[in-house]
Amino acid sequence: MTSEIKRYRLRHRARPLDVWVAGEGQPLVLLHGWGLSGRAYRGAMLALADLGYRVAAPGIAVTEDWHIERAAEFAAEAMAGVDAAPAPIVGHSFGGVIGAQVTLDHTEFVSALVAVDSPLVSLGSARLGRIMLPGAHYRIVGHGPAAAALLRSATSRKGVESLWRSARWFLGKPKDEVLVRVAQTGVPRAVLWAENDSLIPLGIGVKAAKLLDCDLTVIHSNNGWPGTRPPDHDWPFRQPVHFANTVTGILEGLLPQKKAT
Repeated sequence: MTSEIKRYRLRHRARPLDVWVAGEGQPLVLLHGWGLSGRAYRGAMLALADLGYRVAAPGIAVTEDWHIERAAEFAAEAMAGVDAAPAPIVGHSFGGVIGAQVTLDHTEFVSALVAVDSPLVSLGSARLGRIMLPGAHYRIVGHGPAAAALLRSATSRKGVESLWRSARWFLGKPKDEVLVRVAQTGVPRAVLWAENDSLIPLGIGVKAAKLLDCDLTVIHSNNGWPGTRPPDHDWPFRQPVHFANTVTGILEGLLPQKKAT
């Protein structure tokens, strides 16, 4: 990996908005999971940059009056601020939720949407309760950059309040209508899922792909997976090169005339 990552500090309504950028070529936006930041995806950014993308990964933290539309506004502002629009959006976990909202609110910014292990449909209180309990899915915190990003989010000004408000989104009204509206935009889209996701089960991905009227690609442990542990929710961290290659293949299928160079 020969690329470098640079941080750009933008201003959004009198508060800083950090965007990490790596590589040169066709722009691609990587949106992070709940409580994290773009910086946590260093390995994936470098792997994508080595495939010819200019990767922009903003840190989206809405500390005042949290709602999903404001998170999407932050993402769009970051894209415009580093000249990364229009571009494919690849959203991991909660980043896919934000990416879907950007697709609705700022359709002209999005050339394609790839949602990776994203809670695009309501998880329900029972599932959310299980997520809060210790289990295999806690291994994501074992990834150093992700753990550091989550700690920074929690200890920042109004950080805990922001995390709580965004978590409450999962318990809100059903999201099915949102996905149908995303499909109606005509933006090329796909869902990508780890077969053994212990945080958000594959069934969520199956339902989301049906509502989005798009393909679902499942990462299996017996189909070229390079790791010793089966692919789980944290696979973009654990196997960033495999993640980058898989995303690139999906984007080449969605946008065959716009391959990275």
